[in-house]
Amino acid sequence: MPSPPEEETQPKPDTGPGQTSERDTNQPQPPPPQSQPPPPQTYPPVMGYPGYHQAPPYPNYPNAPYQQYPYAQAPPASYYGSSYPAQQNPVYQRPATSGFVRGIFTGLIVIVVLLCISTTITWLIFRPQIPLFSVNNFSVSNFNVTGPVFSAQWTANLTIENQNTKLKGYFDRIQGLIYHQNAVGEDDFLATAFFPPVFVETKKSVVIGETLTAGDKEQPKVPSWVGEEMKKERETGTVTFNLRMAVWVTFKTDGWAARERGLKVFCGKLKVGFEGNSGNGAVLLPKPLPCVVYV
Repeated sequence: MPSPPEEETQPKPDTGPGQTSERDTNQPQPPPPQSQPPPPQTYPPVMGYPGYHQAPPYPNYPNAPYQQYPYAQAPPASYYGSSYPAQQNPVYQRPATSGFVRGIFTGLIVIVVLLCISTTITWLIFRPQIPLFSVNNFSVSNFNVTGPVFSAQWTANLTIENQNTKLKGYFDRIQGLIYHQNAVGEDDFLATAFFPPVFVETKKSVVIGETLTAGDKEQPKVPSWVGEEMKKERETGTVTFNLRMAVWVTFKTDGWAARERGLKVFCGKLKVGFEGNSGNGAVLLPKPLPCVVYV
C-alpha cells in the first residue's frame, strides 16, 4: 500500500496567540465595495416627437452622454408639486351664437330673393310705365327785378298722362320749383309751391295748375347774382326759366298696390317773352312741351 504524502502526515505547527501563519499572511484581501450610481431621474417628455424622453447625465459622471428612453412616461403629478389633472388634447367647439347668426343671414338672403322674385312677377304681369308730363301753358306776371325786393308770379299748367293699362296712378304730392336758367344749386330757386294731388285712371290724362309767387315771406331770398343775371336778360325782352317738380306717386290695382315712388320732373328752356316794359309775359307754345322724367 502506498504511504500518504508527507505533508499530510506531518502535524501542523501550533500557532499561539498573536502569531499568524504563513497562509494567513498570503491570503488576498477582499476588494473594497464599489459605490453604486444613483438611479436616473426621469423628466417629462420634451416638445417634439411624442413619447421621446432624454434623461440628464448621472450627477457623478458629468461627461456621460444623455441617456435616451423612448416612450418614457411622464412623472406623476406629485412630481410637479401639485395635483393638476392630466392635460387633454384641446377640442375646438363652435360658439353657440355662430348658428344663430348663420340663421339670420340665411333668412335675410331668402327674403331678398323672394322680394326680387315677387317684383319680377309683378313687372311681368302689370308692366308699370312711367307717367308722362308736359307743359301746356307757362306765364309770368308782376315781374320786377329793379326794386329792392325781387317779385314775380308764375302760372304753370301741365298735363299728366298715365300710360298703364292695369295700374291707376295716385299722385299724392307734387312740388314745383322755379329756377332761372343759369341757376347752379338746388337751393337757388326763385319760388316754390305744391300742386293739388290728383288721381289718374288707366290710359287717361289730367291737367294740373298752380301759381308760384316770389317775394312772399315764406319764400326764400333770391341770391343777388341771380337777380343781376335776370336783370341783364330782361333788357333783351325775354327771360328763360326752368320748372322742376318732385312727384310722389303710388300705382294701384284691384287687390294690389305698389310702394310709393319718387319721380323728378324737369321742364327746361321755358323762354318767356315780355310785353314791352311791363312785367307780364308768357311762353309761346304751339304744342305741349314734353318734360323729362327721372326715376
